[in-house]
Amino acid sequence: MGLTKTYKDGSTPTIAIIGAGMSGLCAAIRLQTQLNLKTYTIFELEPELGGTWWVNTYPGCACDVKSVNYEFSFEPNYDWSKTYAGQQEILEYMRHVAQKHELHKKIQFQTKITHVEWHQDLQKWVLDWTKTGTGETGQTKADVVFSGTGPLRTLEFYQRTPSYVIPRNNDSTSGLMKFLFRHVPLLFWINKKLAYWTSEFFLYYVFSYKWRHALQRSLAMLGAWFVRYWNVRDKTLRQKLTPNYPIGCRRVVVSSDYLPALTRKNVNVHTEAITGVKGHSIILEDGSVQEVDALVLATGFKVQDMLDQGFLIGRGGCDVSKVWGIDPQTYFGLTSAETPNFFFLLGPHSALGHNSVLYMIETQVEFGIRALSHMMRHDLSSIQVTNGACKAFGDEMEAKMKDMVWSSHCRSWYQNEKGKVTALWWGTCSEYDWRLRKYRVQDFVEVKRTASLKGQALASPATI
Repeated sequence: MGLTKTYKDGSTPTIAIIGAGMSGLCAAIRLQTQLNLKTYTIFELEPELGGTWWVNTYPGCACDVKSVNYEFSFEPNYDWSKTYAGQQEILEYMRHVAQKHELHKKIQFQTKITHVEWHQDLQKWVLDWTKTGTGETGQTKADVVFSGTGPLRTLEFYQRTPSYVIPRNNDSTSGLMKFLFRHVPLLFWINKKLAYWTSEFFLYYVFSYKWRHALQRSLAMLGAWFVRYWNVRDKTLRQKLTPNYPIGCRRVVVSSDYLPALTRKNVNVHTEAITGVKGHSIILEDGSVQEVDALVLATGFKVQDMLDQGFLIGRGGCDVSKVWGIDPQTYFGLTSAETPNFFFLLGPHSALGHNSVLYMIETQVEFGIRALSHMMRHDLSSIQVTNGACKAFGDEMEAKMKDMVWSSHCRSWYQNEKGKVTALWWGTCSEYDWRLRKYRVQDFVEVKRTASLKGQALASPATI
């Protein structure tokens, strides 16, 4: 059965997309191309699209996933200049895709969403927003929400935990190869699938903590040891840079420059913890003080704090952040029992430690498309996943994660404060895609549209 693209009265849900990064662009494009749906608005905090690839512009900013895997399946790029694309090239790709699908006219730039709340009587989400440039404020009602949101003299490098490092063979793509990729589809397909399945292989045979995969895991650790030995000949420094946990427990660093940079004569590697910063001084755990001219914070993202308290108010007036706490109960990281008609893109339990998150984003958006089609076909105003379905998924995640390296003794952004992995999906991208291929009616509570709600159908844009 094909997708249903309108309600029986010819109307479509209004959609508001939060964020114009990869997730938001994917949602907007698929709404247009799959459902021919135009009743959506994208709300973007920054003055330009791109998300993290617009905000982060530091020297060397790039992706640690191969370029051929870091593109939408429906928008292949035959002209990546290198195996691993840099920030500017990824941003240009996103701009090209947005221009091709005429998304700019649907984006409200410099618009901050400050509060999102579900209104049961309206069967809609109400979003409060502020224009950061003018201070103008307002509200938008939505039927559905998809949320995707120079040289130094001496470098003192303070390391909390050493990382495994593998080479970044970032070869340039020749003009001939670009030509062949564009005009020989089979060659492009083979190249893409090789990159994809190599990453999927790592999940089962390197990141699995099962005894039957111990040999493959040991070989991977031996390869990482050789890279470290080849690049760092000083034994004392090499000890500082040697991890004491299984490979993959923390994200593997893909770089051919990182270790050589730490061996330079003007670089000192420290393992003491920093307890404070005062003026131009760093205060260390042992009480000593280090004077610095400039301080660079490279401490990563706050992955575990996905929602601010009071930002998202769900069914029954609950503060979703408080209900979730440090252990969110969701349905494939995509929606929850507290959030009808709300789809999180890269929510809890759906990030990856081995492959491109764009595969996950596309799978989640496609599920959202099928859910919207189901709503229109059956004249529904809302769908809400059951607590039972969320609990079943949570139990599965907990059981499966026990066999994965991410649950071993190291600390990482994958885990909450109690050491439980809440950020990652346990399996392959293919497994995730297969599990979400079908909208399962038995997992949802559905509410029919009423006559009054049908009259509001075209009143306001919805949120993705």
